Amino acid sequence: MGDRFADETRFQNGTHQFGQIGKVHTRKFDSGRIMNSFLRFKKINLCFAVSAIFLFVFLFEKKSLFSIPVANKSGGYVEVLLSLDNTIYEQSLYGIQSVIDSEVRITYLNILNEEQGALAKYFRELESSDVPLLIAVGPLAAKTAKENLNKTPIVFTMVNSPKSLGLESGRLCGVSMDVSIQDFFQTLKEINPDARNVYSAYSTEEGGYSATEGEYEDLKNKLLFNAKKTANGAEFSKYLETISEETDGFYMVSDPIYDRKNFEILSAFCKKHRIVLMTPFPSLVKTGATFGISPDYTKIGVLTGSMANRILSGSSHCKKEGVIWSDQTSFYLNEEYANESGLKIPQSIADRAKLTGLLAAGVNLLNDDKLKAAKSVFESILKKDAKNPSAISYLNLIVEKMTGTKTKELMASAKKYFDEGKYSQARTEYQKVLQINPNIIPAREGIQATLLTQSEQERAQANSLFRNDRPYDAIKMALASIRTLPSNLKAVSDLAGFRNNQFSKIPEYFKEGLTEYNKREYELSIKIFEDILLVDPGDKKAIEYLRLSYKKRDALRLMTEKSRD
Repeated sequence: MGDRFADETRFQNGTHQFGQIGKVHTRKFDSGRIMNSFLRFKKINLCFAVSAIFLFVFLFEKKSLFSIPVANKSGGYVEVLLSLDNTIYEQSLYGIQSVIDSEVRITYLNILNEEQGALAKYFRELESSDVPLLIAVGPLAAKTAKENLNKTPIVFTMVNSPKSLGLESGRLCGVSMDVSIQDFFQTLKEINPDARNVYSAYSTEEGGYSATEGEYEDLKNKLLFNAKKTANGAEFSKYLETISEETDGFYMVSDPIYDRKNFEILSAFCKKHRIVLMTPFPSLVKTGATFGISPDYTKIGVLTGSMANRILSGSSHCKKEGVIWSDQTSFYLNEEYANESGLKIPQSIADRAKLTGLLAAGVNLLNDDKLKAAKSVFESILKKDAKNPSAISYLNLIVEKMTGTKTKELMASAKKYFDEGKYSQARTEYQKVLQINPNIIPAREGIQATLLTQSEQERAQANSLFRNDRPYDAIKMALASIRTLPSNLKAVSDLAGFRNNQFSKIPEYFKEGLTEYNKREYELSIKIFEDILLVDPGDKKAIEYLRLSYKKRDALRLMTEKSRD
């Protein structure tokens, strides 16, 4: 395990030390093959990690500053600053590039650190340019950008415990890579329904943030969680000795206390005492942990790019965006370690891990531009797990690649119609999107938004008509509101109120209708009887006289036409 373990731990906590890096230069390449060229150049597969090297192997080669032209992007560019180059950040970068509406220029922080004065010059030039925002990938990039930029907004990503960055200024917003401890607790309970005591250790403020979450979520899962700050390996070992009895689970937070030596001690300790060892590091599962849950790094990139788009369009800003989390995770299981620990793994847990492996295979195919094969893999996952968010997300990406920019154009058109109050046209555009890809959730949500907004506008018009002594028109509009959205209970309530208000007037109104009927003023009687039925659709006399009014009106018209002939 050796230095590779140290590399992973330092990456997760933003303390990685870099070796010699080649000279910085720029390179341009075809936008349609950005990701494949980028990965094949390094001979890395962008995989979620079926094997243990998923997080362990970080390749440090000769790096470049990339100025990447993206087809159909808006003018200008967005700066992307990566803490360092590794497969995890590349997955996030792929997600960013798949959705962002501007060109991106990618800079590696470790390269800037290699040349004296380059870092200060980089930020000075960036601040004086017209770059609208910077995307900082990783904790080192985020912290460095915050320290050196005074006015440029910073969208961070791939950061654990983002509160530790200091978000008070309102210039920072972004996407956390934390996985909720709730997910770990729930999985622990699936493995051992009788589990009660869970422990953890940390050594840094960032680790403390993660540990604190457990103290708020434990009781919801019928667990008792306790975390202790340990300054060094000796304290960590002593701490383990104190919790050996009646411990059901141990949760590893993202913290440098878990170096190679301490992890080996922890792994052996948990195996000996039949403790479920939980980690957010996928590769450590293979090395010696019960299970791991990690975020979907590409999805984090997609969320980051989408946030940047909202800010670039002027529809949002960092204070409004704040920090968001991905709802997509990957699950890893070491059944051999679990068996050696004396733990029985439920079949549902084993199946969940197999889906992650299948998902990884699909991602590999996607990265190799084998879109049809990848599509088949993700569709097969959805047959087993219809709501699998990762499979849905990747399937959407494949369909978009296969259909070009059509989906984005239709979504933009739908939004334009919606903003103009043309809800029917907006729904038509959203439906076209769903014909291309039924799994695009924003299109489904868009349809619902048009229905709700239109229904509420019609309800507001109904109330305005009622206040202006036009009760029957108000009832018609309330009915229109309900037809648009039958679940609009406010419209249902308003309709009942309008009808109740007019119900006592029906007998007199019926007399008026009968008078007009007897005078052969059938158009007037039709209107009156129709109004009565708006108030009381089941009024049998009004139904009958309305039928007779139509019949006699039509007969009178026919007789009049014949007399003209």
